[in-house]
Amino acid sequence: MSNLLPVTTILGCNNAMLREGLKHILSSTRFKLHPEDLTRARVKQEQWEMATPLLLILDANLYPGEVAENIWSLKQQYSHARIVVLSDSFDLEDMKAAFQSGADGYCLATTGCEALIKYLDLVILGEVVFPSAAFLAAISMLGEELEPAKEASATKATSSQSSSSAEMQDSPIRTLSAREAEILQCLMHGAPNKVIARKLDVAEATVKVHIKAILRKIRVANRTQAAMWAVNHLAAGGADAPWEHSSEALSAQGHALMKAL
Repeated sequence: MSNLLPVTTILGCNNAMLREGLKHILSSTRFKLHPEDLTRARVKQEQWEMATPLLLILDANLYPGEVAENIWSLKQQYSHARIVVLSDSFDLEDMKAAFQSGADGYCLATTGCEALIKYLDLVILGEVVFPSAAFLAAISMLGEELEPAKEASATKATSSQSSSSAEMQDSPIRTLSAREAEILQCLMHGAPNKVIARKLDVAEATVKVHIKAILRKIRVANRTQAAMWAVNHLAAGGADAPWEHSSEALSAQGHALMKAL
């Protein structure tokens, strides 16, 4: 650990107990707390070397109902910063919104000290972290809630089914080619471009072209969002998903997304 670069760490936290707890946890690590915090005036970038890693740890309670908007704003101010959100409870929609706005991690305030430090190390390495157990439980519940809807859907009249079929054709995922669908599944399993290229026996440049096409068709910005988009559509049980939607499949795909993120 001694050869690791120190990480300038700025807290955004109104809760005094949480703030002091974080200071204690990070005191003997490479995460060096900045004297200022995000609850005060904007911290100037000139106060540290741009080459030094920067980590922002945000208490979700600091911006009630506006976490995603503030993450986006902070990313505009500190483009090279990594952002981790600490939340009192797990909310799937809030987590997705945080990631889509540029967050790199979503952790629960109940996370153990050692686990939290490991999460932060992974974030600095460029990984995206989140509470996998809570995530899998959430999408499993979604799968169970979908069962009644599926049964009701099976009783619709033929005319209604035809209308649904027309809507299916307009869904973004239906515009994907068979090859793009294969690559999207690889992204959900966290496979890098080289691995995907070997698996599909194509050039790595071809994989990059397909990924760009996938991002454009499903209207997302990066491969992480593409994986989350796919899981969201699978979990949503919409007719636009070409894969099976069983609860078991959802749990397996959630585990895969953890790797992709």
